[in-house]
Amino acid sequence: MNKQLQTVYVIVSFTSSMLFISNLDLTFNDRVNRPLNVKYFLIWIATLSILYSLYKTNQYVNKYILPLLLFLNVGILLVISLHNNKLTHIHILSMIGIVYLLLTYKYKDFEIKNASLVQANESWIYQYIFILGLWFVSSSYLHDTSKIICCLLVVYPIFFPMEEYFIHRSVSLVAVYLVLNAPLKLKSL
Repeated sequence: MNKQLQTVYVIVSFTSSMLFISNLDLTFNDRVNRPLNVKYFLIWIATLSILYSLYKTNQYVNKYILPLLLFLNVGILLVISLHNNKLTHIHILSMIGIVYLLLTYKYKDFEIKNASLVQANESWIYQYIFILGLWFVSSSYLHDTSKIICCLLVVYPIFFPMEEYFIHRSVSLVAVYLVLNAPLKLKSL
């Protein structure tokens, strides 16, 4: 991975982490968006673990924690759907796709070394991109602009080596969290 990009990712992730920590009391007291806030928490932990993996090799993080966090991040989409959405036929189809992703998920395909996938399962990742895109487009609680941004964030990491897909995916998500929440935090100061 490019060292300049790696440095930018660390700065963005650190800044986003500070913002996330400062919002923790609001995040977990919000009963309406609790499943979505749990997803933000999982993304935050996954991003910190990926950044840790960039600099240190840890068997537990690489073999168990990061693959588990990815699995949970996909699985929580079902909870978010049942909690926040008016279920349309297309959205139910995307939920079936998510179940399919969970059933075909193999831990060994998502082992990490230096924050990159040891063996990228490209077929699963492309299915993930398609199904998440369908999930975002069919979600009733997202506005059209948000749907477009979410779909772009799913596709953006494929412009990098496939082994680095989840590095770019996770950091882009925390960057968007930073962009969306920093102005709100600054207004409250």
